[in-house]
Formats: sequence, C-alpha cells, structure tokens
Amino acid sequence: MPLDNTDLYHIAWVVENLELSMNAFGSTGLQWAKPTIRTVRIKTPTTEITEFSIFVTYSIHDPLHVELIQKCVGSPWDHVPHGGPHHLGWWAHDFKKSIETLVSEGHQLESWMVDSDDQPARFAYLLNPSGQRIEIVDIAARPQLQAWWAGSPYP
Repeated sequence: MPLDNTDLYHIAWVVENLELSMNAFGSTGLQWAKPTIRTVRIKTPTTEITEFSIFVTYSIHDPLHVELIQKCVGSPWDHVPHGGPHHLGWWAHDFKKSIETLVSEGHQLESWMVDSDDQPARFAYLLNPSGQRIEIVDIAARPQLQAWWAGSPYP
C-alpha cells in the first residue's frame, strides 16, 4: 500500500463559481487562501499534453483542507454532477513509485501534470477499482502549499 491514511490532507469540489462557493461555505467557519489562477500542463492516457488555466483556492487550516476548483470545461476539472466531491488528496512520499504501485493494485491512471520531460510531476489523478478519484501530490509541493495557506502568494 503506497499511501498512508495520515497523509490524507484534502477533499476537493469542482464548482460553478469559486467566489460564490467560498461564501456558501462561510457558515462552516472555513477561511480561504487567496484564490489564484494556476496554469497546468495535463496529459491523459488518450490525449496529448494540454494546458489549462484553473481558478482555485484551499481552506487554510489543518488538518484537513477543502479545495475548491472552478469548473474548466474539457479539463479534468469539468463539473461533477450533484455537487459530489471531485477527489480526495494524499501526500505521496515517493510520487512515481506511488503511481506504479497504485496502478499495479488496480487503480487507473486518469490524468496527471507533466514536467519538462512529459513525465508525471507534482500531482496525478487515479480512479480506484470502484471508480472514485484520488489525487496523489508529491510531498515536495507541501512547503509551497503551506506558504500559500499562510498568506503568501501562490508560488
């Protein structure tokens, strides 16, 4: 098993309107990092690399964060019907090995961010054997995200 339950750190929703959704969660006491537009290069098993710009934020308090991503048509962040979660996210201590192990255990690699050599980098989405999506995030990204949650601009 490549993932540890103590490394589960967020749950994400894809939403129609980021700011309205942030406000809708207001009664829960969640506070948000400054929303940012991230441009990411994504690949899937059946597509070439495609660049998407997404509008995103995270709640700022540990231990479990909420990520909100504004709908981006044609991307992995297209709308999820009925407001269900898009994915659960874990830190991966050995990112590429975690992908290999999860795939060998029956997960399907769905989409991933690519690095300069077009290999998976930083995060990947996988579908478990029942069809639920998980995200693994390279633990190396943790300090950058923590700085953003603490009020720094998104790196």
